[in-house]
Amino acid sequence: MPRDMQIDSLRKALFPLRNWNLPIRLYHDETNNIRRLTLSELGLNVPDNKTFVIGGVALMPGAEIAGWSQLRQLLQIQPSAPEIKFEHLAKSSYEDALGSRKLASFLQWLLDQNIMIHYSALDPLYWSILDIIESLQADDRFEINGYHMELKSELQHAVLQNLPGFLALLHCFSYPNLQREQVRSFIEAVLDFVNGHVPQDRSAATWLLKQTLRRAARLPALELVFLHGNEPGELIADFSVHFMRGIYVFKNASHVFDEETYIQKVLAKLELREGERRLDYRFADSKAEQGIQLSDVVAGLLGRHFSYLKDHSLTELMRRKAGFNDVQLASLARLRQLIDRSDAFSDGLLHVLMPLDTTFKNNAFLHEAEVPPFMWQ
Repeated sequence: MPRDMQIDSLRKALFPLRNWNLPIRLYHDETNNIRRLTLSELGLNVPDNKTFVIGGVALMPGAEIAGWSQLRQLLQIQPSAPEIKFEHLAKSSYEDALGSRKLASFLQWLLDQNIMIHYSALDPLYWSILDIIESLQADDRFEINGYHMELKSELQHAVLQNLPGFLALLHCFSYPNLQREQVRSFIEAVLDFVNGHVPQDRSAATWLLKQTLRRAARLPALELVFLHGNEPGELIADFSVHFMRGIYVFKNASHVFDEETYIQKVLAKLELREGERRLDYRFADSKAEQGIQLSDVVAGLLGRHFSYLKDHSLTELMRRKAGFNDVQLASLARLRQLIDRSDAFSDGLLHVLMPLDTTFKNNAFLHEAEVPPFMWQ
């Protein structure tokens, strides 16, 4: 018997979002779904930290997907192919994908059809370590709500200077299942790691991180509330919370997900409800749902986009962009148009859980926005 989950309690934690109560239709597919992330003495079970994305297309109330046969012809999809997939349009690398004329045509078709896009993008490593800061944030003796994002980002920056070393540190403390008597030793170890790998503060936030950790190491009876009573080494049990997010944010929408056996089993144990009403969500075979096929391409591109940003410095990103050909630049511009148009309709359509560094890179690379000076170091 599924357990009821009332979504209003989840929505209360969010600021109201534009148009989030409208009965739109969202199709969802995912990319880079590693399903589970664990840590052992050998390191991570999935060493390649690619950005997980669940996303796709969104239709305005009453809108339908039209011109499907013409789209297949435009993209030169073989009649024998049962569905449109990212691999039919572009090669696997992000730069090659941007250079695909088929992908450029696809993005323009979405614009012409007035179809929006949506996504929730997650950096698995970032999600795995942010509980260190959030546990301090939950302690009233720390007043870091105003800059917790900066602290998390600075911690991730330090971790990336020596990822194997930091993972070994976490494993020594059976993270994320710290013993309460080890909290001070753990905080001291994290502080030593940050000081050792980022000796020069790149911004005021670096200094704040060090000061916060230094203060935490001196506080009596400190608990890290999100890092006790967990399974040792289990950094991410599953991604079900990210599948649920779109459903409860857009509670009056209809949601169609590509079939994903593991997540279907997890979600079968509960039902998202508003009062007595079960929200409108289901899983379907992508071959029977044109919206899921469109979403496969959108999610595939966005997963590559955010992973590309994460893997390169801003200086390197801009150097590479300066060498893009006309097709690559046109596709990048169309992606930006789709994102801007979707964001204008609702800021709830675009969601990221990643360090500010990646957000800054996206702002500069895609939107040509100003970013903090330290990003150019």
